[in-house]
Amino acid sequence: LVDDSSKMGVKRRRSNENLSNIEGSQESADCSDPPVVTIDESEDHSNLAHAFKQRLFPKDCSDTLSTAYSQRDATVQERKQLRKNKRVVLSDLKALREQFYAKKKELLVMNSSLKANSKKLGGWNRKVFDLELQESCPWNDKLQKLRDYVGENGKLPELNKRKRGSGEEKMLATFIASAKNKVNNHNFANKKPHRAMALEELGVNWGNENEAKFEMMFQKLLDYKKEHGTFRIPSLKLCQESGCKELVKLHHWVFTHVAAFRYQLPTKKVEIAKRFLDVGFSFERWYATNTHVFERDLPKFDDIIRRYVQNGGKMTDEDARVVKAHQALSSPKKKKRKQSKTKGKEDEEKLEQLTTADADVLNGAAV
Repeated sequence: LVDDSSKMGVKRRRSNENLSNIEGSQESADCSDPPVVTIDESEDHSNLAHAFKQRLFPKDCSDTLSTAYSQRDATVQERKQLRKNKRVVLSDLKALREQFYAKKKELLVMNSSLKANSKKLGGWNRKVFDLELQESCPWNDKLQKLRDYVGENGKLPELNKRKRGSGEEKMLATFIASAKNKVNNHNFANKKPHRAMALEELGVNWGNENEAKFEMMFQKLLDYKKEHGTFRIPSLKLCQESGCKELVKLHHWVFTHVAAFRYQLPTKKVEIAKRFLDVGFSFERWYATNTHVFERDLPKFDDIIRRYVQNGGKMTDEDARVVKAHQALSSPKKKKRKQSKTKGKEDEEKLEQLTTADADVLNGAAV
């Protein structure tokens, strides 16, 4: 009995060891890492997103395919969650769209109301401005005098009337100059727009007066060329004999600019010189007679001015020498005219010192 029990115990121990070895081998097999399966995300296969319908090997497939199945199923679940989130966002967007259109409609109503209010407020502002311009004050009094002056003379008093005009012209010219200074430097037009508009209605120009005058006279020069086919203007004597004041004024203006370019070329703007050259104006033969004082011994000013423009406002040494020599030739004449003017002024001062009786005698002798 003892031997049988011992043999049975040995068999039992061996059986347990075999069972333990089998279980250990199974656990070792279960704990092994699954195969790594990846996809190349640089390639786009979006067209196959809905192509998979069912597994061809639902059972007894390789570990690699089983892993691929699992990864695909996880991606499907991810896609379902994304679609769910998308539906939520679309629902929110629909609500926002409805709210947007409601606010947009509300905004249109507000804009319409504001437009009506602007029209109403503008009407009241216009009424207030008109009444303010009718109130009695120094500024409005000068404005009324300026209106009367324009109505009587058909134009504004020139700014040089501040020194050479009558008492009223001096006052009105100073009034205009002061208003222009305020508009250009002190935001006058925004603070008191009705006053600025009242002056504009009378013809006041807020820009640079010299530039505005240049543009006006330059246009008259172009009109003269269009009418007569040339820029050559008659002599001053012929212009005066014609009785056309505008032609005399144009002659003076052209003569002034030609002289300025000849004697003060380094100070002239390139843009102005270029405008004269571009339209075909000649600084050498701008007059229509052959007896003009500037006909004799003139340098080629057209070429000099053309090079002056091409060099961006810089004169060559030779051109500077020629211009300087020409200036030197004209200096004695200027000096002589200055002396003659001074002498005439002295004679006027002496005449003013005479008594009334002496003046009468002189006048009688003159007669």
